Amino acid sequence: MLENPCAEPTNATVHIIDDDANLRLSLQNFFESIGMEADEFGSADEFLEVADLSVPGCILLDVKLPGMNGIELQACLKAAGHPLPIIFMSGNANVSISVHAMKEGAFDFLLKPFDGKTLIETVRLAVRRNAELREQEAALSISRACAERLTPREAEVFAFVSRGLLNKQIAYEMNISEIMVKLHRGRMMRKLQARSLVDVVRRFDQLQQPSRRETPDVRRAVVRA
Repeated sequence: MLENPCAEPTNATVHIIDDDANLRLSLQNFFESIGMEADEFGSADEFLEVADLSVPGCILLDVKLPGMNGIELQACLKAAGHPLPIIFMSGNANVSISVHAMKEGAFDFLLKPFDGKTLIETVRLAVRRNAELREQEAALSISRACAERLTPREAEVFAFVSRGLLNKQIAYEMNISEIMVKLHRGRMMRKLQARSLVDVVRRFDQLQQPSRRETPDVRRAVVRA
């Protein structure tokens, strides 16, 4: 059914959710043959009950499923703040469903039967995107941990420095001496592990962005839905 293009091994997991057992097995064997971990589930409920949602990767999700359908599962995962990219798959070219899925954040929408090259390229892009988001979240966690060590005065200096203010301007704004500004600034940069003004600005910008990934309790989200 599918081509078998060469690929380098990856530790990401492709979660395959479809009620067609033969298709699930075929897809699982395909991904494992090119060095990718894959697991398979016959329903959304089974996926939520068994899958390890902490590992990097992506989800190959059929639109029509017994019980909770693919669109409903997407909504539950989104409500839980889970970062795994979803690639929808369907045997019918339903424009309204595909548009809705994409608007709700789906990574892509593929039609069955699959072209092997398109499938693996799409999955690789989704896995790469997931890795990028996880790296960004890890960097954000580090920035938050560093910022939490700042005293109120150091935090003020942090904000002023990130806006490009000079020491004398900061001293005026805070009504303190330049010597004290330099003292707070030096401590602030050490705590933030910042070597330059560019590092300070980067840290500040990171902290202005909301977290993309909290530790999700998907099963609780399903109950709430």
